[in-house]
Amino acid sequence: MRFPEEPYHIPTPEDPSVFTPPVRRNQGNISPDDALFPPRPWGLGAVLAAIVTALAFLGLGLLLLLLTVSEENADSALVFNVSLAVLVVVLAATAWVFGPAMHGGGLRSLGLRPPQIPGNAPWLLPPLVLVAVLVFNGVYTSVVNALGIEVLQPQDLPFDEYGALALVFSGIFVALAGPFAEELFFRGFVFRGIAHRWGPATGILLSAAIFSIAHANVAVLLPIFVAGLLLGWLYRRTGSLWGCVWVHATQNAVAFSAALFL
Repeated sequence: MRFPEEPYHIPTPEDPSVFTPPVRRNQGNISPDDALFPPRPWGLGAVLAAIVTALAFLGLGLLLLLLTVSEENADSALVFNVSLAVLVVVLAATAWVFGPAMHGGGLRSLGLRPPQIPGNAPWLLPPLVLVAVLVFNGVYTSVVNALGIEVLQPQDLPFDEYGALALVFSGIFVALAGPFAEELFFRGFVFRGIAHRWGPATGILLSAAIFSIAHANVAVLLPIFVAGLLLGWLYRRTGSLWGCVWVHATQNAVAFSAALFL
């Protein structure tokens, strides 16, 4: 039996039977919010568990370090650099274990991917954020010094007493490894977990507050909080952590250079 052939059909844009291929999302076509929330994002419970775990391991590491050095060497370059090394390892490992290791997505889910917005914005926004951070820090320091509020004046680190090798390691931890680990934890992990539960605005606010409190120094509480707000906004705006790492590292490099040479 032979069935009659159907007449040739020319599809039109209004024709619902026309197959529409899915929109490809890559290299700048995906929105930052979509990039921040992959299919299996972690939530507030993972963030709280990670913070408690990080605090426990940091406390244990610092306690073991202090028990192995004498009291007169507690402020030595060795203690300073080893403390920063412990901080870097704990923050990076905790972000990985409670994030991608449990929920999938790999390092990209922590923001280690190219910017997710097209145009020149990914290259223009980080320098603007850096300028804003440095200007606020300068104004804040000037006001604090003018008012003579000693509790808000940070203590100078004795970098002039460090040897050349110790200074090299201090610079690496302060200006490179430290900013990378902190951004990975506070923006890539903490912000995303809070934002998934309560939205990006709350995520930016709370992650900045946690970032500031974690430094345990009232003298820099407000500047670090403001920097955290700007870095959280930058991450949400671009969908990439690399701009935040660059801003954080450059700011720390400026502060380290000022403490070393001024």
